[in-house]
Amino acid sequence: MQLEKLIIHNFRNLRQVSLGDLREFNFIHGINGSGKTSILEAIHTLALTRSFRSRKIDGVISYGCEDLIVRGELSPSPTTNTPNTIIGVRRPKKGAVLVKVNGEKLLTAGQLAGIMPVQVINPASFELLEGSPSVRRQYLDWGVFHVKHSGFFEYWPRYRKALQQRNSLLRRGNIDASLLAPWDRELVAMGVLIHEARLKHFALLSSAFDLIYGRLLSALDVGQNQEGAPPLTIAMTAGWKDEELSLAESLQKNLSSDLRSGFTKSGPHRADIDLRVGRNAAGDVLSRGQIKTVVCALKLAQSKVLLDQGISTVFLIDDLAAELDERRCEMVFKELVALNVQVFASSVRRTDLNDSWSLGKTLKRFHVEHGQVSEC
Repeated sequence: MQLEKLIIHNFRNLRQVSLGDLREFNFIHGINGSGKTSILEAIHTLALTRSFRSRKIDGVISYGCEDLIVRGELSPSPTTNTPNTIIGVRRPKKGAVLVKVNGEKLLTAGQLAGIMPVQVINPASFELLEGSPSVRRQYLDWGVFHVKHSGFFEYWPRYRKALQQRNSLLRRGNIDASLLAPWDRELVAMGVLIHEARLKHFALLSSAFDLIYGRLLSALDVGQNQEGAPPLTIAMTAGWKDEELSLAESLQKNLSSDLRSGFTKSGPHRADIDLRVGRNAAGDVLSRGQIKTVVCALKLAQSKVLLDQGISTVFLIDDLAAELDERRCEMVFKELVALNVQVFASSVRRTDLNDSWSLGKTLKRFHVEHGQVSEC
């Protein structure tokens, strides 16, 4: 699907904004604080009911207002003969989120997930290499969740419930192992399914990453680049130290340690993606420019895997020119064109986003000033 129309009410400094006739590539520019990033946040809220900058809704709702509303109209693929999809999201300061799709109220906000998958590339994205394992797990699980028939949407809540119950018992201290047994069984059953789903996705992801990262380096003429390009390896860790053991065996082996610490140390909730240059963590060795190139390749690879399964992604790119030099930006946009995805990109200056980067895709520009949006 492609977002054709966006209506925003009471979103930060965007009091009432309507953007119509949206194209494949949409470039948004304006000075800092003008509201350009808020447009990207609103699209993210339309897709996931929350901003990518803050989970606290009070700071997102315009000052003096009690709620925010985002509406969007999505057109289907040209190859399908189906009507447009209308999504509406209302976030009040108090009370539940209201989500409607084609006028029908959804029972849970989770039912919205998957209708319009979004990928964000912004300064916070570079935590993928330098941040905690939870950031990389979230990145990995975003892709697994959207894979058709992966079952992840069902497995993960059951796993989390079992983990919470097990940890609650562990915090009691010296308890009979029989009390843990039912939660161990559920933890293992769901944990194995989660691990297998991740492994299948990661195999596709790592292959796509190698190809895209290789193209980015080649296009940058790394052979003449003073930074060089150290060999980079990417691997997924299961979430328990001795991966030759099964999850059930690992839980049993580490029971005494878990009782002492009061939490479960083995399981998919501790999985990670390990990016290395030789024996060193990539984030400790690569330059800032190289780290940013790797992260962009990771984001692009996720969408390539989904695209191969018929799932298109909307990219929200916030001020990439502040993070990458012009040549790197150009190559990232070349990959976006090849993916055939819809793009919303912001910049401070109009010249930071070059028309030629759209490479024949339909393009529209917007200028934002003091929360007002105009076409340009």
